[in-house]
Amino acid sequence: MSRHRGLRRVWMRAAWLAAAGSVAAAAPEATPDIAALCVQVRPAFVFIAGGSGVLMRPDGLMLTNDHVIENRRTFDVRLGDGRSFKAKVLGRDPVGDLAALQLDLPEGETVPHLELGDSKALRVGDEVLAVGNPFALGVLDQAPTFTLGIVSAVHHTQGTYTECIVTDAELNPGNSGGPLVNMAGEVMGINGQISTRYGLRSNTGLGFAISARQIGLWLPLLEAAEGGEVKHAILAGLDFESRERETPESVVVKDVADGSPAAEAGFLPGDRIVELDGAAVANGHRLAGLLGIYPDGQRVSVVVRRAAGDVTLAALLTAARRCRVGLDLGRPRGADLLPVVEGVDAGSSAALAGVVVGDVIVAFGGRRLEFSSRDERKAFDRALRTSIKVGDIVPLTVRRGDDEVELRLVAK
Repeated sequence: MSRHRGLRRVWMRAAWLAAAGSVAAAAPEATPDIAALCVQVRPAFVFIAGGSGVLMRPDGLMLTNDHVIENRRTFDVRLGDGRSFKAKVLGRDPVGDLAALQLDLPEGETVPHLELGDSKALRVGDEVLAVGNPFALGVLDQAPTFTLGIVSAVHHTQGTYTECIVTDAELNPGNSGGPLVNMAGEVMGINGQISTRYGLRSNTGLGFAISARQIGLWLPLLEAAEGGEVKHAILAGLDFESRERETPESVVVKDVADGSPAAEAGFLPGDRIVELDGAAVANGHRLAGLLGIYPDGQRVSVVVRRAAGDVTLAALLTAARRCRVGLDLGRPRGADLLPVVEGVDAGSSAALAGVVVGDVIVAFGGRRLEFSSRDERKAFDRALRTSIKVGDIVPLTVRRGDDEVELRLVAK
């Protein structure tokens, strides 16, 4: 071995030892006192309707899941410190599964509460504590239960929960509506769903919490809803290219509906969405997850990539509104189940698209229609009436005589 090579190895070993020494010398993080944390957060816990809740303000504003309260308006609730109060529903978000309630407190009385934390700062591996009432165990000793775990994933989608937090802290029926807190006792999320197998309603290692970021967007709206429901929003007026794989290149705008919020924001065909409100958009699934946390009327910043470079657009998100397409379809006759147009409303979306009486719809939304039963055909008719929203762009192929005609239906 040459002297130069030997010196180089000695230097590399010395550098490695120095790095290891610096790591070892770094001040270790203080080990959290879990027992003290349980004592800290317990008074702000709320027993409600066999489930859980948490107080967010000293004046008695509390949060739980919408599925915990169902359709009831008033409740008798009990706090983790033993006191009992009446509570009424302020607002509900059935899609996001959140509900805000107000405790009826005597004049001048306050209650313990927890602060809403910053879930964007959560990292995979961070410790979290779940507080709840699984299987109504709290009835036995009038105290909530506590389960410790780590953050298993962030930015996850589970059913209608988008951008939710995944944890391995044990959650079970009765934990719904309770807080997921960090080691500082801040609310990182509201626990609401669990992963189950074989139809068993018990935890299999994964629990899902609505993030503090989403809660922060909705809490003021829930508080002001006067007992009603709040609405989620969409970015109306965009149609995306279909790609076989979900990649960053799959979020490409194919079409923009004239007069839609997307058109007003400045979107153009060919735009690739790369960022939404500072969050990177890796694929269409991620984009849908990000959009799913926003309420009606929210303005978001969207970065799109064009040949000339990145452009930032300001887009208004609006509540989805059902569109009446304006088509009357004939009942299927014989073995041919394809829809035949028997009527077109003047001025409707179908009329503006160029659909005429006698057209046979052979493709809808980019897919050829094939029906093996009348039930499948009825399901299509029902979807045509109920699933198309204002701003949707639907490619449509109709057969006229011996020809097939491509149409573009813009839902208005």
